[in-house]
Amino acid sequence: MRVVASLALMMLLSACAAAPVPWQNPSLPKDQWSRDWSACKRWADSQVGYQDDDSSSSPFRDYDRGRARKEMDAYAGSCMRDRGYTPTRRPSP
Repeated sequence: MRVVASLALMMLLSACAAAPVPWQNPSLPKDQWSRDWSACKRWADSQVGYQDDDSSSSPFRDYDRGRARKEMDAYAGSCMRDRGYTPTRRPSP
């Protein structure tokens, strides 16, 4: 029973942790990374301007949503590179 309770507690605490920033810049303090990442994501969102007003699912809406997500990721990546960041390696599944 204690094992189950401690596993549940660990899962709960890990869910509360902030999402890791997928970029790094050794010349800047780590607390700056998340602020820059948030700023770049906001800028990318404003550049793409995609508004998902409808929660329904259709092949066209899913395609538009996926295309907008790829475009926002590209803009955010460009912004982070301009600020001197490099992508971090993602752990293998």
